[in-house]
Amino acid sequence: MHPRNPYQTAPDFASLADAHPVLKSHLISTPNGVSIDFHDEASQRRLTEALLARDFNLSVSIPEDRLCPPVRMNYILWLQDILNVTYMTKLSSENRLIKGLDIGTGASAIYPLLGCQSDPTWRFVATDIDEKSLEYARLNVRDNSLHDRITILRSDSAGPLLCHILDSMNADSLAQEVAFDFTMCNPPFYSSKEDVRRSAEAKEFQPNAVCTGADVEMITPGGEAAFVCTMVSESLASRTRCRWYTSMLGKLSSLTEVVVSLRENHIDNYAITEFVQGQTRRWAIAWSFGDVHLPDSIARISNPSVHSLMPTHNTVQQTYPQPISFDRLSAAVTSVLASIDGLSTRRLNLRAPQSETSAPTGADVLVEAAGDTWSRAARRRKLHEAVMRVDASSGVALVCRVACLIYGAAESKQTTSTASAMLQCHWVKGRDRGLFESFASHLSRKVVAALSAKGS
Repeated sequence: MHPRNPYQTAPDFASLADAHPVLKSHLISTPNGVSIDFHDEASQRRLTEALLARDFNLSVSIPEDRLCPPVRMNYILWLQDILNVTYMTKLSSENRLIKGLDIGTGASAIYPLLGCQSDPTWRFVATDIDEKSLEYARLNVRDNSLHDRITILRSDSAGPLLCHILDSMNADSLAQEVAFDFTMCNPPFYSSKEDVRRSAEAKEFQPNAVCTGADVEMITPGGEAAFVCTMVSESLASRTRCRWYTSMLGKLSSLTEVVVSLRENHIDNYAITEFVQGQTRRWAIAWSFGDVHLPDSIARISNPSVHSLMPTHNTVQQTYPQPISFDRLSAAVTSVLASIDGLSTRRLNLRAPQSETSAPTGADVLVEAAGDTWSRAARRRKLHEAVMRVDASSGVALVCRVACLIYGAAESKQTTSTASAMLQCHWVKGRDRGLFESFASHLSRKVVAALSAKGS
């Protein structure tokens, strides 16, 4: 579960019912206390309504024959992380509006509603092919006074999924202008009614919760894998009109098919994550034609069963055989960066990606370079002089995030001045992976040398 997810623990159903009295008649006693019957559709609907009202000040109306989704925030939070990295190189976030496209928003329009309530800079275009779902989605947007930030559009079931929306947003502008910051989608899960039946029979135990939803919401030709692979195909035409194309997936086999499609189309800038809330596990995938790259903490998961599907590492991490204090490592990194010609550095107010046992980082800088000025060959040929001359016309070729962070402090109870530290280098922006790897390798070697010199 995402560390910022407010539902790290199960809600206090009794207090939730006090805040939302309609839920009270659905409370049941269990050996672990008060809960609801998750196999009862009405109970699930009242729970969703109560959580949206209490935690997000949202009121939703959903017809009985349409999907009532649980309140799962992991997807929204992951997108926020992606956008934070995407805009990391920008000096100011003032007046920046984030625009998302929700494909198949459903009657609840839950993701546009949650996104806009969670972040005032977000705007949405949301699509669906079902007239009844569109009617209720518009009602929910209007009832929550978000009609100026969320636009609901009808899509054709026989037409494209996203390219018609991307094209229409910029019909009168330059072809490569960005129309959206991201797409999101929770695609129909099954390929047919027979697929639904087989899936139910294959489950060894009863599902943890009742599944509501009409056929138009649950079934699509080829299932979710074919749906998202169509998104991949359409994105080849739209390319940088959207910064990040993303979708959720319910089957591990679907994730495999989508990754194969990305690789077949030579799309290597992608990210995979998994969402776990309660006993439900979902996966999500994002891909981009831009030059922004996500750190491993956002783009990769450690599940061995999906190791072969993971994208290439964008994070290089250096640990040390002997414990190194944070202050000592930070001083060495600062000295090495200052010694490299042609670098521009800017301290960040963010926190580097950390493990669950890591303490907050302190030294955290964004490093920009117009080209290779650090390699032995570059220094020998004085290439940095040429790089500086072309900088004005060609711009920055490499952006990295360099961070020192403490690890193991939680177990050892050590202070930040004595706990062992590690060095991380994250590829943030650029087209040349070799340039990033060369810089990260040079930085790591020079820092080791600086630490050894100080220790001798």
